[in-house]
Amino acid sequence: MKRNDLKNQLVKAAESKDEELVLSLVEELSLLNPTSVPTRGLKGYKSEDGTSKAPLEGAWKLLYTNAKDAEAPARTEKNSKEKFGDEVAQGVQVKTGQRIDTKAGECVNFIKLSGDEEKRPFDELEITIEMTALSDTCVRLDFLRGRALNKRAPLPFLKDFKFSFPPKIFNDLIAIAKGRDPKLAPQTYFDLLYIDDEIRAHKTGEGKIFVQQRDVI
Repeated sequence: MKRNDLKNQLVKAAESKDEELVLSLVEELSLLNPTSVPTRGLKGYKSEDGTSKAPLEGAWKLLYTNAKDAEAPARTEKNSKEKFGDEVAQGVQVKTGQRIDTKAGECVNFIKLSGDEEKRPFDELEITIEMTALSDTCVRLDFLRGRALNKRAPLPFLKDFKFSFPPKIFNDLIAIAKGRDPKLAPQTYFDLLYIDDEIRAHKTGEGKIFVQQRDVI
């Protein structure tokens, strides 16, 4: 009962972007996490029988993050009142989320824009990321490829533009250069703090919090 109440409070706090309250509620919920192995099923991790449910599987939508650059590509209007000096153009709606395929060990992070076509910098941006379970709660992330859709692009090849990221060995080299073992502390990763059938919260290696909710594709 307490967990459900905290979850409801978290959703409301996320909607109002109350960072202090969100962080406090995530901390409380992490102590009540009902999922013993959040990374189960990620590329077969601890799913010996092959039938165990993978908690991360499926579609998620972003409710809140204090990582201010998460939706940066969508912010094109200058605003001196904003910390980063920019914001989403008036009349443009943003949906940020991800689709996770645990069997393949991949997720597609996306930013989808709707509304005023004249002010949209793109229609949709997708980033495909490899996900590798390092422990019961820790997930390594390696960026694979990206895709930008923009039906109003001035040149044909920009209407559906695809690109690739450097191979993950580069991430390993960066981690090693920082004195870290990439097998234990890779360049990019997150720790799952809470996950159930409705809500998920994780902390990135930079200490940023993401709160996500199950979505329907």
